[in-house]
Amino acid sequence: MYDLDKHPYFERYTDPASGVESFILTEKITPLVQSMYFTNQAMSSDERLLWFYCGFPPSPYKSLGVLSLDPDNPFIKNFPASVFADASPAVAPEGDAVYYAIKTKLYKLYLTGKIEEFAELDPDYVGNRRVEKISTHLTMSCDGKYLLLDGLIGNKWFVATIDTATKKTNIIHEFRQCYNHSQFSPVVPNLFLIDQDNHIDPITGEQYIFDHRMWLMNLEQTMFAPAVPRNWFEHNSVNAHDFWSADGYLCWIDYKLGAFEMNVSTGEINHVWKTPLCHTHTSSNRKYWCADESPYKWHEKPCKVIFYNRETEKETDIFSSLPQPYIPMADYHLHPHPQFSPKDNYITSTTTVKGDIDIAITPVDQLIN
Repeated sequence: MYDLDKHPYFERYTDPASGVESFILTEKITPLVQSMYFTNQAMSSDERLLWFYCGFPPSPYKSLGVLSLDPDNPFIKNFPASVFADASPAVAPEGDAVYYAIKTKLYKLYLTGKIEEFAELDPDYVGNRRVEKISTHLTMSCDGKYLLLDGLIGNKWFVATIDTATKKTNIIHEFRQCYNHSQFSPVVPNLFLIDQDNHIDPITGEQYIFDHRMWLMNLEQTMFAPAVPRNWFEHNSVNAHDFWSADGYLCWIDYKLGAFEMNVSTGEINHVWKTPLCHTHTSSNRKYWCADESPYKWHEKPCKVIFYNRETEKETDIFSSLPQPYIPMADYHLHPHPQFSPKDNYITSTTTVKGDIDIAITPVDQLIN
């Protein structure tokens, strides 16, 4: 764990209500810096490198940036050629590279700035159709054999894999309704989560409303089922923002009820954190949780970032009052999206606490001692 007080690119910030101390990135190489989406690990496994998003408002496009958290070897870089679609980038297992998608191709960006064209959707499959995206959140199977894609081409949604050895793509299934947010299980190589979503058909303008948010599929296409069939969205449930814990539990929030976890092998569900929440994430052992509440209500009141100890049931505000961003959130998905680092030493988030859009790193030890 690094002493960020000695890091030249950060300054300490103390929340006036809770006293929790965080470190705000001050070395801004682009006007906007933003933490990665919470379902995708932002740090290298050794917690030395932090990958993030860069922007130049009012342009809605984002590119990748990286910084070293080592105060004895600090550096920060932006890679303008890495403009990507949606929130797709995924840090490679080795930590010093990242995958990202542009149109029909997947690229691999290295710390040196080298960019490798890694894979491409079959041109015969794409045809002359308009490509909206080929990935929402890139993930890799736990055995390292495949990367998982989902996207929209023309008016057809699809899910596909990339063989990391041969770099060949394989379309697993097509949908007439929107399925996205696909994520490989971190413990079962052939299992993945995919979400049903509301969408408007890009050709007909017809609107589709989903009934079941979370679906489980496998690579062999012998399983495709709602993860929790009784959760009928906007009838008896408002479950969303799902993710896998590091040990393979399916986790999600219900906007009204709070955070849940499920053992997918047994179907056992635990209601872990019983309060309205928006985006959540967990430590590796699911003992600690973090969340934001709620960027969807930012026009009404400040947003919070909260830490939760499930054993003591204690909540602690990391940021007790975040002002609304000064630019439209829809262009950049400017939610705090807190997430634990791989070794659970830090929580990273996007913060507006200083009036700008910044990256915050919060040491976890102060929250549990």
